[in-house]
Amino acid sequence: MNEAFIQKAKTLKLLLTDIDGVMTDSKLVWYTDGSGNHIEVKNFESLDGMGMIFLRACGIRTGIISRGSAPVLQHWATLLGMDILYYSTLNKSAALLDACARFGATPQEAAFIGDDIIDLGILKTVGMPLTVANGVEEVKRVALYVSSKHGGFGAVRDICEQILKARGQWESIVRSVEEGSFQDPRSQLIVVKNDWKK
Repeated sequence: MNEAFIQKAKTLKLLLTDIDGVMTDSKLVWYTDGSGNHIEVKNFESLDGMGMIFLRACGIRTGIISRGSAPVLQHWATLLGMDILYYSTLNKSAALLDACARFGATPQEAAFIGDDIIDLGILKTVGMPLTVANGVEEVKRVALYVSSKHGGFGAVRDICEQILKARGQWESIVRSVEEGSFQDPRSQLIVVKNDWKK
């Protein structure tokens, strides 16, 4: 961790993330049910989920901004006690500004984890641009931290741990889990969907 990462982590209020290629391995899988509906399936890493839960326990708001619209995202975000989910979002920077306004943060107090060039606008807007080992080179060049792990294989968990270690909160999380006193935080998920483009 460099000094810039540590300082940004200490003032972080909001972490938002992409899904495909960040919380998944980026492979898209569909099946067709008996009624002819095409259902998208996503594989999530449980370690990533716990990392996001640990962030929430330390007072950092969390959310998803996705270009996609798979219904399973709402289930995943709800399981993690996340604060907000944006579906079908091409203008991720606008979604960031909306989330900041909702949760009393500035873009400089926000982080985003992305992996592809569609994420460049928001990554250049947040105070803490982050990416994964499989991120494209254009994204890696603007990232404050590049995880050594690939999306869908613990990269988000790694990022969450690095943030909490920089804030001096990781040991208290570990201790509370060991002692059985850890409380799984929950928020009422806000869902913003269907071609949102404020």
